Amino acid sequence: MAIELWMVFEAVSNDKDKVEEALEDHIEGLEGHESVEVKEVNWDETEKVDNPHPDLDEGFSRVVETVVEVDDFNTAVEITINYGPTYVQIEGPENFNLTLKDSQEALQKVADTMHNYAQMGAGGVLISKSGEE
Repeated sequence: MAIELWMVFEAVSNDKDKVEEALEDHIEGLEGHESVEVKEVNWDETEKVDNPHPDLDEGFSRVVETVVEVDDFNTAVEITINYGPTYVQIEGPENFNLTLKDSQEALQKVADTMHNYAQMGAGGVLISKSGEE
């Protein structure tokens, strides 16, 4: 079962060349992923923008839209986590079956990612006991 995804990526920086190079490298990585077939890549022009980030008064932004096809939902979750699109949408098929095993593996990928970020000190979920300690 092939799943088609529409993925939008945006890069922002104070340096126009860095925005373009970083986004081009990112899409090349997606194109080189063995479980992904990139069907379309549509590049917007790099634009000068005001206040693109709280710490940046002026910068450059570039957006690229892609349509990719993956073999299964697990791969869709994996590339969404690993490539971090600004937006992702499942384009098709309209319906598909997801086994319990595939569902569990997809959720575990999300959980593993959250734990990895927490271990790096970059976020995570705090767990606290209710009541007295």
